Amino acid sequence: MVDLKAQYALIKNEIDNDIREVMDSMAFINGPAVKSFQTELSNYLGGAEVIACANGTDALQIAMMALGLQTGDEVITANFTCVATAEVIALLQLKPVLVAVGPGHF
Repeated sequence: MVDLKAQYALIKNEIDNDIREVMDSMAFINGPAVKSFQTELSNYLGGAEVIACANGTDALQIAMMALGLQTGDEVITANFTCVATAEVIALLQLKPVLVAVGPGHF
């Protein structure tokens, strides 16, 4: 559906240089490249608060923590989802409430 190889070829030098800089610095978490990305994305979004995450599970955890939910609070989520959704709910000592997803409308 998407020709990633062709897209990569257009910006290969830039990507390869950026990866090399990160590897040379070994600053994978909150290093200069991550902070630069956060700043650029924040500016692009009109000053929004941005936290770069390593994966979707981390993003879900940070988002749920920001909601101020308390131990035992119920969080409604679809049963047709990645296991990380319920995993984060349980990790934060919240109660996952799984809702069945209908085949005609998801």
